[in-house]
Amino acid sequence: MRKVGLRPSLQNEKGAISIEFLGILPFFFLFFLLLWQVVGTGYAVFTAKIAVSDAAKTFAVTNSTIKAIETAKETIGSSTVLKYKDLQIPEYSVTSGKFKIVLYAEHSVNFIPEKWRDYATLELEQEVHGKVLNTP
Repeated sequence: MRKVGLRPSLQNEKGAISIEFLGILPFFFLFFLLLWQVVGTGYAVFTAKIAVSDAAKTFAVTNSTIKAIETAKETIGSSTVLKYKDLQIPEYSVTSGKFKIVLYAEHSVNFIPEKWRDYATLELEQEVHGKVLNTP
């Protein structure tokens, strides 16, 4: 007489890999979303550094705050990752020509709904020091 029990059905592992894959799948999605956000943040920081550097070059040549702001805005462009906020020149010596430019920008988190993005933005502040080429 043959015993019928749960043991034969427990030894059947058909479909076990599919179940394990479905259990791990959300973590893969989360990992790739976080990786994409890190790439976006790196791009935003790099673009902000380039924008303040370009603004400093423009200011060094033209000695014009308005042209430096225009250059920073052009460098940032219409990016969805980085938004121009302000550009200031808090330190400027007319006699030596040395200056400091500070760029303020906002970087938003990509995978948050629109209504919460205002609460999940990162403020970026980049500064650069330089010297005006045409000093009196």
